[in-house]
Amino acid sequence: MKLKLDLHTHCHEATKLVTPDAHVVEEIINQVKSRGLDGIAITDHEEMGGKRFAFKVVEIFERFFDKEIVIIPGQEIDRLYRGRFITSILHVVELYLPNGSTFRFIAHPGYPAGRWTDYLDDIHGLELENWSCRIDKEKVKEIARNDGLLLLSNSDAHCLENIGRYYNEIDLQELYSRAR
Repeated sequence: MKLKLDLHTHCHEATKLVTPDAHVVEEIINQVKSRGLDGIAITDHEEMGGKRFAFKVVEIFERFFDKEIVIIPGQEIDRLYRGRFITSILHVVELYLPNGSTFRFIAHPGYPAGRWTDYLDDIHGLELENWSCRIDKEKVKEIARNDGLLLLSNSDAHCLENIGRYYNEIDLQELYSRAR
């Protein structure tokens, strides 16, 4: 069954809280539902405690809310690649799936600048659209086609109101089947 999922959100930044509570989780749920989504991935930046924040939200969600939506914990990490003459930084989103696997995609390919196309070894998808960055869609589509990568559209929301501006209609089994 296909679900409407925004797989790149920054709820920690959006709520400006170090530790989430039931009220904050309810605000997140209400925003997701108001956009007509079935769920989100919480993928805050690793240096801001992304993984820790996401898992805490999931813990509160499972304790106080009745599976009203899908919440996938994750984080956005910076990968630094040093070549002979160039250093490339990739923003890679990791989604920690319930089956114990990790689905990885490059967020906003081409930002920051660098040779991102050289580093697709453990990548399962590419972001084709998000509201905050200009993406060379034709190049991304070509690379995804050539490398068998999943194309994704996400909000990259840094405030609650932007959650769901872009989203995917995807079956969770598609993520599971590609993840390692």
